[in-house]
Amino acid sequence: MSVTVHGTPGWSLIDSGAAKYGADARRGAFHEQQVAKALEQWLATRPDHFHLFHDLEGFHQVRGGGLDPLSLGTSNIDHLVLTGDTWLIIDAKGCGAGTLGLNPQGKGVLVKTDGTVVPQKWLDDGRAYSRGGVIYRLTDATQGQTAWIVPDSTLLHPSVQQATCRKRGGDVLPMRAIIDGYFDQHFSPPQAPADAGHINKLSAYLSTRHQQG
Repeated sequence: MSVTVHGTPGWSLIDSGAAKYGADARRGAFHEQQVAKALEQWLATRPDHFHLFHDLEGFHQVRGGGLDPLSLGTSNIDHLVLTGDTWLIIDAKGCGAGTLGLNPQGKGVLVKTDGTVVPQKWLDDGRAYSRGGVIYRLTDATQGQTAWIVPDSTLLHPSVQQATCRKRGGDVLPMRAIIDGYFDQHFSPPQAPADAGHINKLSAYLSTRHQQG
């Protein structure tokens, strides 16, 4: 059928990310934009209707679901796929060419083709459960999934499967997995349409909500 898109991929990096991330902000924004295109291409092939949110932020004292308020600090959600039945959080990681895995100490690293080792702290991040908790509070959907998407030029070492970010579920995958329909298994057709109230709640967290023009 179709997909309704909300927000602009990578907007927080485009708008103010350079001050925090320097040159990495441009690379990160580009990867988020490429992941967004892949998600839109995949969802356009589905027989049901989806809502796709890009760059959600500002999750402070989020209430709902009869649970205590939850905050994510400065952490954002790059992409969120939503139906009436479930959701999928996508975290885009533009780490670049090389081999992604864990070092002997169990910490995330990218070994570049020239042998340079670059720490990948996101592999050691266990906050995926909290991100899911925020979406549950806003949508009442108890079922959901998280995935981290890296460029196709990034090779995945088997040790990635033991990364902290995966301990509560989720996958680290190359971008081509999106187009190949990997996530169809999480959205058995036909999916129920997303609730208008939930869409409005999530839209309040779009990074573009204060964009001029």
